[in-house]
Amino acid sequence: MAPVPVPEAKPAEDITESDEETHLIKIGVAAMDRKARSKPMRNILSRLVATNRFECIIFGDKVIMDEDVEHWPVCDFLISFFSTGFPMDKAIRYVKLRKPISINDLPLQKIFWDRRLVLAVLDKIGVPTPARLELSRDGGPRLDPEVASELETRLGIKLNEPRPVPTSVELEGDTALIIDGKRIEKPFVEKPVSGEDHNINIYFGNGMGGRRLFRKIANQSSTLDPDLCEVRDEGSYVYEEFMKTDNSEDIKIYTLGPDIVHAETRKSPVVDGIVKRNLDGKEIRYIIELTPEEREIARRISCAFSQNICGFDILRVRGKSYVIDVNGWSFVKGNDSYYDKCADTLSKFCLKAMPSKAKIPIRLPIAEDPVKDKSKKKRPVSAASWCLKGTVCVFRHADRTPKNKLKFNFLVGEPGSDPFFKLLQGRTDEIILRTQSHLKLIANATDEAFHIEGSDQTKLNQLKFILNSKMGKQGLKAQLKPSFSKTAPTELEKMNIVVKWGGEFTHAARYQSRDIGENFAQDLKVMSKTMLDNVTIFSSSESRVVATAEIFSAGMLQGSKLHHSKTAEPNPIPLIIRKDLLDDSNAAKEPMDKVKKRLKVLLRHNQGTEVNWPIADKEPVDIVQEVIVILKEQREIMNRNWEELDVDQIQSRWCCGECPFLFKERWEKLFSDWCDGALDPSRVCELYDSLKYDSLHNRTFLETIFSSSTYPSSINDTPPLNMPGSAQLIFSITTVAPSEYGIEKSEKREIGLLTSLPLLQKILEDLNDARESQDGLARFYFTKESHMHTLVNLIKMSSLKLAHRDVLELDYMSYLSFEVYERISGDCGKKEHSVRISLSEGAHGIPLDTSLDAKHALQVIPRRQLIPHTDLDEVIGTLEDWGEDLAELKKSTTPFDGFLPVEGEEVFSIQSNPTD
Repeated sequence: MAPVPVPEAKPAEDITESDEETHLIKIGVAAMDRKARSKPMRNILSRLVATNRFECIIFGDKVIMDEDVEHWPVCDFLISFFSTGFPMDKAIRYVKLRKPISINDLPLQKIFWDRRLVLAVLDKIGVPTPARLELSRDGGPRLDPEVASELETRLGIKLNEPRPVPTSVELEGDTALIIDGKRIEKPFVEKPVSGEDHNINIYFGNGMGGRRLFRKIANQSSTLDPDLCEVRDEGSYVYEEFMKTDNSEDIKIYTLGPDIVHAETRKSPVVDGIVKRNLDGKEIRYIIELTPEEREIARRISCAFSQNICGFDILRVRGKSYVIDVNGWSFVKGNDSYYDKCADTLSKFCLKAMPSKAKIPIRLPIAEDPVKDKSKKKRPVSAASWCLKGTVCVFRHADRTPKNKLKFNFLVGEPGSDPFFKLLQGRTDEIILRTQSHLKLIANATDEAFHIEGSDQTKLNQLKFILNSKMGKQGLKAQLKPSFSKTAPTELEKMNIVVKWGGEFTHAARYQSRDIGENFAQDLKVMSKTMLDNVTIFSSSESRVVATAEIFSAGMLQGSKLHHSKTAEPNPIPLIIRKDLLDDSNAAKEPMDKVKKRLKVLLRHNQGTEVNWPIADKEPVDIVQEVIVILKEQREIMNRNWEELDVDQIQSRWCCGECPFLFKERWEKLFSDWCDGALDPSRVCELYDSLKYDSLHNRTFLETIFSSSTYPSSINDTPPLNMPGSAQLIFSITTVAPSEYGIEKSEKREIGLLTSLPLLQKILEDLNDARESQDGLARFYFTKESHMHTLVNLIKMSSLKLAHRDVLELDYMSYLSFEVYERISGDCGKKEHSVRISLSEGAHGIPLDTSLDAKHALQVIPRRQLIPHTDLDEVIGTLEDWGEDLAELKKSTTPFDGFLPVEGEEVFSIQSNPTD
């Protein structure tokens, strides 16, 4: 079962006509979707598909979890590996039934479940490991008899022999551990024997405590514990000598067969526990050359464990290398050269194992026993399996500049208000003014109001100043919002003029939109042969949303080119503006205003309002007060630095039309909103927007202007804004944003229905259309945050079974995905349909912990399952029930019923002046 060195494939010019007639080689992928459809796997499979020699079949979670192995797809080669939730024994039964050639041996992957077994194999094949003691309170590891027998035959190692429970386990002061008379000195590492348990402790000794390691959570992989002295007294563990590595680095090694390796270094988690990430959200690593001895270690591991594609970790200590972990199936992430090499290696492996004149695969030593006369047998036939039939996704737009706004109230009868009421021209709708000529109408009304006795000169001056200073800048718009008496609905009481600026599409948004478009194209290319021929994109009318949709479309076209022949271009993708479905409306204004009033109480006084809050040991009002203290200190630091430093020289390049003056203007407004008055919930999101934006686009300026290194200790008592702790605190409070769309379930229901029911109904139509379509379809909707939160709320509050509830943030480029799967079962051709709903939280994270490049773009987090596979009729029936609740609501959400704002072009001509 040892891997076979990968031979050379025939060059293209040597392929004969009979070769061309050979069927496509089927490569099956039996792994959980989060692994099988990950970006690295897509990159490799799409390269294989592009050769026109391979068909890649993703089995999918529905098949793997719910179907008998007799109904799994038939393939020539199998990529299969364990991850959480994967039914390994079931996959092994499939291999025994269909006998595909396994790229990685499946039964032997069970060795990775117990560190003692891995270490025993490493010892036997002469691979250096740190000195260790084993504490087996469970009587020792247990391995399947077949696997144990094979390893005994092949390697001469007995793995299933019982290991006695130790009679004596004691600590000698704070210096050593003694197990049945065997001694290991501190510092040492305590590892659970389970390969899936990453809760590892390091004990330093001599009163220095220890460090707790764990699977990476956000940007942390370990914490220092000064009281960690006593070893755990329950469970079985391996105790290894703690080795101080050269350059404080670990080395991750990836094999492609026994003879091809790729290696990267990373900062050891024992240094400080902080994980530095790149813009893809991946841990920063650096490619490194291996020594001949390390290459030999890689060859031995690949062969001994029968894993062609495999990862393991080594430490370099004083010129010698030690293996500390073997991970099984592992991919390099974000490296195109590796993807090319991996796809090429797999291609050569399969082409050599599958001669062009044979219609079925031959056996290789990596597989189990050969099947006699296999070439005379026909390919086995399985019942039809589940395949992807339709994809419907709703996206929030990509990265934008921070938004700002000022609100001005004008009451009926108030001196100086009449010129502004004339702008309504008797309309009852909200009017949006975007063009410079229309915005000047407000400026003209302001000039007229100045000359009216008793008018509020301060308010008018502020309105005039903001219009003049922002006129001609990107993103400037004004909303005219009339309000009417509740007792006399036709009686106008007041008007709000809301001036907004910012919120423009950034260069980072281009990368996010394009990349996610390419990723979807590659995913669909692997999952379905025809869906890319039936794609439609819908967008709201907002400029940043349209830009996101357009660049996503271009990315999809680019990513789908390999799906078509060299002479055929991909079909153009229609892009349709749907204001009625995807623009903001005023339908939910009243209930949202009530919720915002409750949030004000929560953030100011904490008077018993319950809200989904991520920090268990702190109340919202307490965090607000901590943030205010931080911001007051930062305001002082910024002002001092502005006087002392040459601010024009801090940062050589600015993007998105920014400059030092605009930076300061934006932050002065934030400081004023937070520190000088009662906090409004909307200011929470504005703080988050600015901190995240400057962390990505103005990192140098942000870190310099808020640096307190030159100031007295009284200033330094508060952590600087650019310290991870302060940033984490500020980012945590932004989880109040989803609560604007409802705190209680009844509020979420009402706001959700008034905002997003038409969109939900359109999605259900698409799901039905996917069922009826011949070749499948893909529909993509692009909108703003309000539709995302309310749509997710409607899904979560339905009676559909939830995979998880912890959705706190829907950041830029977040998306909700509906996937329709189809199976034609039995001889009667009956069709079955299933739906899975998944959610990505978008480009979410703490940018200050991320290393930047010129893109300034955070990577979009992969989607994860929100609603597991459910019968299509049940999903549609359950979600259609929301429509019956409309009768209880005061307002309808049918398209164009008065809740969509009216554009200025529909009200004013360029020549008209309503104040005349």
